[in-house]
Amino acid sequence: MKSRHFLPIISLCILTILPFQRATAKGDSFLAALLRFTGITATPSTVRGNDNFMEGDIWLVQIRETEASKPLKITHGGSYQTPLWIPGSQSILAMKGNKLVQLNVQGAEEKTLYTLPDNTALFGFDSHDTNRILVIQEAIVGVLTRENGHITALPYDSNNSKERDAFDQLRSDFRDYGSVKISIKSKKAVNSQGHFKQFNTILIEQRGKTDISVACPSACGQPALTENGRQLLFIGD
Repeated sequence: MKSRHFLPIISLCILTILPFQRATAKGDSFLAALLRFTGITATPSTVRGNDNFMEGDIWLVQIRETEASKPLKITHGGSYQTPLWIPGSQSILAMKGNKLVQLNVQGAEEKTLYTLPDNTALFGFDSHDTNRILVIQEAIVGVLTRENGHITALPYDSNNSKERDAFDQLRSDFRDYGSVKISIKSKKAVNSQGHFKQFNTILIEQRGKTDISVACPSACGQPALTENGRQLLFIGD
């Protein structure tokens, strides 16, 4: 399984050379802009997750009131990243290498929508406009317009501690959907050959309900929920 690492430093120089359009909305702060997107917490400094941008296959979990199904691998080939449910549908968007692809819940009928800059990752749909998707490309946070594939960079002040915390939180595996929070817990154990092996668990914290743990097949990351909280995607081996 490959891993991608995203640089935590943003500079005006990068903004001028990468293929991003500049943000057009004036007066909209970086933090205010982020909060428009599903899965983004308003208090990013309170929870930390794994910095995890690995590539792998897409896995699907069905979530019930107090339990979850065994994870089902719905793609094969191991080159997917940052899957998202398309709101109001059973379709999925994901990165596959540098391609933005769409596929169904069975992992079939895949079609390429756009070729995007290398190392682009998807993070969430605008809760008010499903044509807009929050993305990171290298160390730039931007908004992808689904109808034309253009990315507009959001304003960001690396000297602002709250904005740095928010940026760091984006790069983690923690997601906050209001009534449901998702994070990935990792631990290492020694196998019968005396070698260390990493085990990951997806923790689903449901406000007012029983928390649910999902055992990953091995390493996993990038969890994403449907709008109704009943289906979960993640990337794994």
